[in-house]
Amino acid sequence: MASIRQIEANRSNAKRSTGPKTAGGKARSSQNALRHGLARSAIGDAAEIENVAVAIASGLRHPITPDAAMALARSKLALLRLRSLRQAMLGALLTGPLAADLKGLQGLERYDRAALVQQRRALRLLRLE
Repeated sequence: MASIRQIEANRSNAKRSTGPKTAGGKARSSQNALRHGLARSAIGDAAEIENVAVAIASGLRHPITPDAAMALARSKLALLRLRSLRQAMLGALLTGPLAADLKGLQGLERYDRAALVQQRRALRLLRLE
């Protein structure tokens, strides 16, 4: 359990560290989590997803629901975006490997796995129909 002195010290420290005060500091800190946009739930614009979904639905021999086609289109576009980003990162490694570039490549694996899981779910939906 914290002592009274520790609690008072924590309160005084908290008063000093409340985040950015200026508009410039707030604008900078609002971009801290933005690296590549891969964590967004919607990758690509709605028209592009719709076009891919229509192409998928028309290319299959049996009818599918629009939801299943949209899910598969979203997963395919996410995988395409990841592959192009990985290719650009690998191209940057040719100029000189940096630890940050290697860490960024390793970080893509998480998003790649998530997109593959989405694709598997969408394909499973297609088999159930």
